[in-house]
Amino acid sequence: MKTLEPVFIITPVLLVLAIGIILFVFLYQRRMLQHQVQLRELQEQKQKQLLDATLQAQEEERRRVARDLHDDVGATLALVKLNVHQLVTPLEDKTRGLGIKRTLDDVIANVRRISHGLMPVVLEKMGLPQALEAMRRSLPAESGVKMELFCEENTRRMEPKVELSLYRVVQELLNNTLKHAKASKVNVCLEFDQDSLHLTYSDNGVGFDYQKLASSMEKSSQGLGLMNLHARINLLNGTFTYYSAENSGTKAEISVPIS
Repeated sequence: MKTLEPVFIITPVLLVLAIGIILFVFLYQRRMLQHQVQLRELQEQKQKQLLDATLQAQEEERRRVARDLHDDVGATLALVKLNVHQLVTPLEDKTRGLGIKRTLDDVIANVRRISHGLMPVVLEKMGLPQALEAMRRSLPAESGVKMELFCEENTRRMEPKVELSLYRVVQELLNNTLKHAKASKVNVCLEFDQDSLHLTYSDNGVGFDYQKLASSMEKSSQGLGLMNLHARINLLNGTFTYYSAENSGTKAEISVPIS
């Protein structure tokens, strides 16, 4: 029996050591996994911050260009129009003068439209529903597209960043419709609940194979545009879901939290 006593003593010690080693390895792996998760979250947060800063810089540049177009170029064109009117009034050939004035009117209108597109004043002053209504009214008749807007709370305001991001999303979706969809109708619906906004955009155009496009987003300008929309909504902690198929139009569903 005495020869077995060392075995009885060593066996529990070895067992405790083995359990200790297993526990140490388990805790170490768990700690490393937590560290990797934290590192990935920090990287994602940094990417979000960089993207947010980039978008803010773009919007600030758009605001500056819009202000310059409206205040400087627009004012200069209005002065030129006044001078042309004074020059051609005494002349007998008023037809040519009227033609020049109409051309200037078109140029001034285009400058105003571009300026409002870059940074719509109505968005800052009256909010998203009213800005989308202005977008609907400004659709040119020659586009052949009729836009319908549904919103029960036309005076509802949100944070400026949320309003601007959603306006840009609808603007990009509408541009895609006008360029590619061959649609005749666009529907935009805004629905508010207690703590979120749901925006639905749809058109009755020709559609496209979205699944095929999604697999190679980087190879298409339209794909890059949709990636930018996803990024904008992701910065708002929202969701962006896009549907399209050939001969079935397109549809986008967006939900974002609001205060």
